[in-house]
Amino acid sequence: MFRSGISRSRSSVAAIAALALGLATLCPLAANAQRHGGGSGGSLAGSSSLNAYSRPYGVDEKDSLKDFHEVLALQATSEQVAEFQALIKSTESAQADLQSLLQRLQKENPEPASADALDRALESARTATRKFQDGFSAAQKAGLKDIVKRLAKSDSDLETEDKKLAQSLLAKDPTAELVPQAEALDKALTDFSNLQLALGREMSITLSSGQDLTFMLPQVKAPVTLANRTIPVVVSGRLTQTAAQGDQRTFKLELSADLSDLQQNITELLRKRLETSETCGQRLSIRQSTLTPATPAGVLIVWLHFERWMCTRAFGQQTSTEIAEGDGKVEVKLTASIVKDEKDEKDQTNTNPNTLNINAELGRIDATGMLAESLRSGPLGDDLRAALSQSVLWAARAGTDFKIALPPVLQNSATLQSAKFQEVGVGGLSVELAGQIELSNAQADQLATQLNQTLSAQAPVTQ
Repeated sequence: MFRSGISRSRSSVAAIAALALGLATLCPLAANAQRHGGGSGGSLAGSSSLNAYSRPYGVDEKDSLKDFHEVLALQATSEQVAEFQALIKSTESAQADLQSLLQRLQKENPEPASADALDRALESARTATRKFQDGFSAAQKAGLKDIVKRLAKSDSDLETEDKKLAQSLLAKDPTAELVPQAEALDKALTDFSNLQLALGREMSITLSSGQDLTFMLPQVKAPVTLANRTIPVVVSGRLTQTAAQGDQRTFKLELSADLSDLQQNITELLRKRLETSETCGQRLSIRQSTLTPATPAGVLIVWLHFERWMCTRAFGQQTSTEIAEGDGKVEVKLTASIVKDEKDEKDQTNTNPNTLNINAELGRIDATGMLAESLRSGPLGDDLRAALSQSVLWAARAGTDFKIALPPVLQNSATLQSAKFQEVGVGGLSVELAGQIELSNAQADQLATQLNQTLSAQAPVTQ
């Protein structure tokens, strides 16, 4: 998950302050004794009477502040909060690199893969975590020793799984063996990340506050069904404050729908939509296709084989004769935009009248004869553009489904304004959506709570 705006928990600080105030009011003698190094009591009038009613018999006055001091001792400094934010980003970078490697390994005929970038990202995350722990105070080292011990074990497991995968990649093991090894590394990295977050909670570090100027939205997987195949689309996002007036705050909304899985399956999807094998008529087969970024557009290249057959009947028998055949390549340019649907605008139940549109335009065509004619001015070109634009549109619209992509408090207040294609990593394709959200201060507090609840549900509880 993306995260930002990490700040010290206001609720915990407020609770501690309230506890301290209450204790100071009820136990002035205890507080005075502690400030002066402690003692058996003071000589103020009525002090023995107050102590008798405010403290259980047999319990030292210092015990009433035990929890207060323990929380303060573990709480992160402002420098530690910033350092924790940086190490979380390092871990997220390693997770992104690992997912990219997994996607390449899971292809039918994967190209030789390298884990160099992943190794560097993992080392950065592990080093940042160890450096963060090196800066602990004596009290933090004592109070956090259990979670630190578990994190060290997770760090060791992560290193072991990373070495196993690296050795297999060097030995060029079959993909069938590489994929489960990469998945084992993914599990080890997830455990490591969860323990990092658990450590942060022990130090009263929360990932979101209603006062933050930037909110990173959690990643969600939206399943999209195309041609009887389910393709996951990963959607992530960010809110950045652009204006504030009184109780109202304006945020820029940015959503990203990752189309990497669509890229891997585009050839099969086009085959199901376009291939024909008519006895008397057109026969079309898709040899190969690629969908690549050309920011702010996307480009599809299709290699296809075309045949035209004619049937004749003589003496009661039908005969098929091939009259044309050819191979060709065609480029299709994709552009994304946000359009207003007038019908939807009149629908008061629709929270987002602005909808995503994908336009497909034929580019260079390398073909001759009937194939070239059918692509340029015949039904084949129209069918190709329609099949591609609809496939990409269905996948990209996962980012516009606010009930899936956004936390509940944002779902009825977001409006989309623009869209474009963007390169992700090396050759990956995404649709980047931009819009606006108006929030009150109370709604911003709700958003922070919902984001932190999502995080708490994902991360383990320390034992």
